[in-house]
Amino acid sequence: MWKLLPVCLLVSCAVNDQQQRAGGGNQPDQAGIVRQVELPLASSAASIHGQPAKKTFQRQGVEGWLDEAGAWQLEAEVDHGRLRCATYETGIQLGRGTPACADAEWLTGVEYATRLRHCNSATRLHAGGGVFPQAADRFEEISCVRVLVRCEGAC
Repeated sequence: MWKLLPVCLLVSCAVNDQQQRAGGGNQPDQAGIVRQVELPLASSAASIHGQPAKKTFQRQGVEGWLDEAGAWQLEAEVDHGRLRCATYETGIQLGRGTPACADAEWLTGVEYATRLRHCNSATRLHAGGGVFPQAADRFEEISCVRVLVRCEGAC
């Protein structure tokens, strides 16, 4: 009897997964935003030896920077609370607004930098970056960043 238990559990998971997909309600295979946070950008030290000036952002588990050339870097801890696997992506969007970034005007689209698979309730560090070419001309007015985490699979 105990030998059949893993098989029954596997079949049960497969049936539940098929029912969720066919039901149309909670589509586990569609990507959706699972975390979003707006953060103010703080000016860092002046440029040194020809290095571009930078603005930084930070909150527990999230940090990064944007430089005057439009290059950016992001590090974010992403939690996965399920045993079954899901794929997470992290990205940012730039804007301008109040110091709290509550009603920011978003000046760029979202650029995603990482794509990692999480399983077994794992927390993983996502680190990546990119370039917003249009940010170079608007560096002084950019004061906010939106950090997004989207998930596809068993989120």
